[in-house]
Amino acid sequence: MVSNMKMRYSLLIIFVIIITTSCTTGNQANLVDSDEFEELMISKDVFLLNTHTPYEGDIKGTDATIEDWENIALHQEILPENKDTIISVYCRSGRMSASSAQQLVDLGYKNVYDLDGGFKAWKASGRELIYKN
Repeated sequence: MVSNMKMRYSLLIIFVIIITTSCTTGNQANLVDSDEFEELMISKDVFLLNTHTPYEGDIKGTDATIEDWENIALHQEILPENKDTIISVYCRSGRMSASSAQQLVDLGYKNVYDLDGGFKAWKASGRELIYKN
């Protein structure tokens, strides 16, 4: 009887591990280079989000800036209601946007793209930033 209960308990633990792993696998933002990022902006209806702090400029067409990049969930009123909306995220180097992009995925957004290398890579590819007055 004890052996049977241990086996059931062991199977339950294995089942929980498998379910937990399968639920988190694949739930990541898509890391894209400057060319792919620009292509998304041109060819799709994209919500463009700057998560760099402090402010150092924007990519033209930016819809919103959330400088509180560690707490994206606190700024949901700025984000699109539709979780299928394509959201392209960037910061200066990619560190802040990587965190922000994962938080967006965790909030249920299904189409999140993160600019690899941030706007440093964007500028290095010959593209420009714009600046608020």
